[in-house]
Amino acid sequence: MYNNKIFYLIFTLALTISITIHAAEAAEPLTLSVSNDIYYAGDYVVVFGQVDTIFENMPVIIRIHHESNLVEVAQVEVAKDGTYVKSFNASGGQWVNEGIYQVSAVYSTQTTEKTFEFFGKMADTDSAAYPVNIPNSGTFNVGYTITGGDLNQITMNKDRNSLLLDTTIVSNGNLILKLPRESFDSQTGNTEDEIFIILISKGANTPESFEQVQYEEVGTSSEYRTIRIPLEDGDRFIEVVGTYVIPEFGSIVMMILLAATASAIIISKSKFSIKYN
Repeated sequence: MYNNKIFYLIFTLALTISITIHAAEAAEPLTLSVSNDIYYAGDYVVVFGQVDTIFENMPVIIRIHHESNLVEVAQVEVAKDGTYVKSFNASGGQWVNEGIYQVSAVYSTQTTEKTFEFFGKMADTDSAAYPVNIPNSGTFNVGYTITGGDLNQITMNKDRNSLLLDTTIVSNGNLILKLPRESFDSQTGNTEDEIFIILISKGANTPESFEQVQYEEVGTSSEYRTIRIPLEDGDRFIEVVGTYVIPEFGSIVMMILLAATASAIIISKSKFSIKYN
C-alpha cells in the first residue's frame, strides 16, 4: 500500500511537470502581426503584437527591411497588458522598391519576423466631410479619408451609440475618420477617453457577420479624435461603437425651442399690456 502511494505521487508529479512544460512551450514569448499582407505607396503599415513577460523600461525594437536595406526602425513602448503597436507610413525615399518586405520585432533575447508585399502604385484616395443625419436635429460632419475604395453612406444608431459606414472596398487600404467629440465620442464616466469598438462585415448588415478589428488613434484634441482603420478587399460595413452620440434634442432643436419660447413670452406680454392698460 505504501509503495502504491509513492508510485501515484511520482506519477502525479511527473504529469504536472509535463503539463507545465508543454504549456510553457505553447505560450509564445513574443508575437508579431501586421494589419495587411499587401500595401501600396502611401498606406500605413500597422505592426502590433504582445510580449509574454514585461521588463521595465525595455521597448520592442521593430525593423522593416527590403532585402538588405533597412527601411524603417523604431523603439516601441510596451503597454501594461503586454501589447505594443506602431504605424509606419509607406512613403518617402526608403519606400521605392516593390516586392517582399520583412518586418522583425526584438524584445530581450526574443526575435520574431513577418513578411508583406509592397507595391508602388498609389491606391485611389477619396477625402471629404460626410454629413451624418441626427433625428430631428439636423446633421454633424465626420471628416474622412479612404484608400482602396469608396465611402457610400454614414448613418447613426442611437440605440448602440454607433456610426455605421457603408463602403465599397476593392483593394487593401485605410479609412481615417475625424470624429467630433461634441457629437460622437467614447469616454468613461469621469470623461476619460475610452477605446472605440470597431466592427467590420464583408457581407450582410447582420450581427453575426461582423468581426472586431484593431485600429489606431492617430490624433486627439479637445474637439476631435482621429482614428485609422485598416481595410481589406471585400470589406463592406464598418461600425464604430462609442459611448455617446448627440441627443435627439441637439443644439439646433434647443435654439429653435428657445427662440419659440422667447417669442411666446413677448407676444404674451404684449397682449397683457393691450388688455389691461
